[in-house]
Amino acid sequence: DECGGTLYIDWTYTDACNRTIEARKTITVLPAPMAEFDEVEDMEISCEEANSFEPGTLGYTNGGTGACEISGEVQGELSGSYTECGGTLEVDWTYTDDCNRTITAKKTITVLPAPMAEFDEVEDM
Repeated sequence: DECGGTLYIDWTYTDACNRTIEARKTITVLPAPMAEFDEVEDMEISCEEANSFEPGTLGYTNGGTGACEISGEVQGELSGSYTECGGTLEVDWTYTDDCNRTITAKKTITVLPAPMAEFDEVEDM
């Protein structure tokens, strides 16, 4: 499987005198390469966008096929805080494969300050 393993090739031969010989070749299968997350980039969002920001999923793959393939996606975990003055959010993704190898990715989201308040329009009187 994707974590490697062992294969054997066995040969058996019996001659005309009913004598048998045997041989075995052991093949060690190395683990498939570890998966890697898709690339993530830090970003800036408005304060309003931060109100509804969802961390989303992030894909990973090792580029393998068949029994050697490791691929899928995981849900991000959102942390951090912001106010009307701005702030920082972070999304962390973590995946551990069946071979007990862990990969991580992080995105930093800078929350921009909310627009400055404005007074209602006034008229001289």
